[in-house]
Amino acid sequence: MTSYKFRMGKVKLIYLFLQFTLLMTSVTTAMAESSCIEWVSQLKSKNDNIVLNGGMWGYFEKDSELRKRSVSALQLDSRVNKIFFALDHLCETQDGIPLNDLALYIAYNLSQKSKDAFRDELLVLGKTKKQIDTWFEFDTYAQHNKSRTLELSKIKTAVDQSTSLINSYVQLAEIISGGSSPDLSLQKALSLQLEIDQLLKEQPYLAQALEEISEVPYWDINESSGGS
Repeated sequence: MTSYKFRMGKVKLIYLFLQFTLLMTSVTTAMAESSCIEWVSQLKSKNDNIVLNGGMWGYFEKDSELRKRSVSALQLDSRVNKIFFALDHLCETQDGIPLNDLALYIAYNLSQKSKDAFRDELLVLGKTKKQIDTWFEFDTYAQHNKSRTLELSKIKTAVDQSTSLINSYVQLAEIISGGSSPDLSLQKALSLQLEIDQLLKEQPYLAQALEEISEVPYWDINESSGGS
């Protein structure tokens, strides 16, 4: 009887330990995700006033000389948005890239029928061979990456390296508002655009984020709805 109670007590301790470990893992994961989102939110807040004024394009449009080159401002705004898009992706996919609707659709059908049968079905729906091959390639990619992980410290590095360029973006808006020389403002805008392009290409996690985002193909089952 004493031996039985001892074994049961040991089992309960092991169970409690496993429950505690699972709880701490969940808490740690939640804290990491919260930290990441907070870092990006703080960076986005620097950009709030510019967004409210129509982006850098809005600042260019208010100056008669810069208005002639407002397309450069639009291109710069696009680069800045790409930084935030990439950072949001990193925060959202720290513990894997969730299967999107297309990946779930393909996975479900392949669980119900052979690839050849599903291919024939898609051909009947009007999909081209190239589209179908792209979808199947994406399915393989999605399944492979649904459990890939990212290091929080490296995401923080990506945020930190982005911060200096966002600060430069904010400062550009300030000098335009302050009546700086249009030529100088344009020069700074073009230079900043090149710096952002370089960051997006050379910063490992930002480059990875953009590559992962680009892997998602257009899809629309009936060419009218349900696509992305």
